[in-house]
Amino acid sequence: MRYRTVLRSVLILMAVVLAASAGGLFHMRIKARAARMAGPVPYTVTLREIVHNQGNATPGPEYTWAIRADGSRVIRIVEKKGTQRILNFASGVEVNINESNNTRTSMMRPNWNSANLLRDPNSKCLNSLAGKPLTSPPETLAGEEVVSGYQTAKIVSDSRTSWHALDYGCASVKEMWDFGKGEVSEKQLVALVPGEPEASLFEIPAGSREVSPSERIFGPNKECTECDEHTRKVFQQLDQEYRRLAVKQ
Repeated sequence: MRYRTVLRSVLILMAVVLAASAGGLFHMRIKARAARMAGPVPYTVTLREIVHNQGNATPGPEYTWAIRADGSRVIRIVEKKGTQRILNFASGVEVNINESNNTRTSMMRPNWNSANLLRDPNSKCLNSLAGKPLTSPPETLAGEEVVSGYQTAKIVSDSRTSWHALDYGCASVKEMWDFGKGEVSEKQLVALVPGEPEASLFEIPAGSREVSPSERIFGPNKECTECDEHTRKVFQQLDQEYRRLAVKQ
């Protein structure tokens, strides 16, 4: 159902709550461990979603999380209807981009600190780099597992389970979300690349038009005929927030 897809996008927007040879992987781990104490560990990780429902498997979007050493972050969501990116710069500027209609929403997040968003490997990925739980109530550590060759912390929170690479800044390499009634979303690893992300991921398209969150998602009429009342209220709140925090052009 479309309204569930929209809600997933909203959750991502509001979360502001991501194969190498054995020899090469070993040396990269050493470098990543050395970088842990210095702050954010830069990496780019891509996962592909598959939705299982009553025995059927449906391909979903592809998600990319890219982290810079200065704490700047990009989340890119690629699906059939188009591509969206959420950019959080170390300066506190947040830019949400809808590449299918070349629109953007730009806000300045007051007192923004990337340490509140990024997981700390020294806490087994339970806490942020600021030393606080990332969710309320806090998530639970369910042990360590090797996933796609990476040593991970298995984190559980209600219906969601995620696996985070301990030697790569807690990059998410697998995720399961149980929606009930036989529907399960699974995100599988496509690629994890250590080091500074490609600069293009952080670029704002030339000529993109500044609009409110609801117009960016639903178009000029800001209408979603298939959305439920809760989703409509969420976007009303997002538009109100935009009016307060919009970056002056």
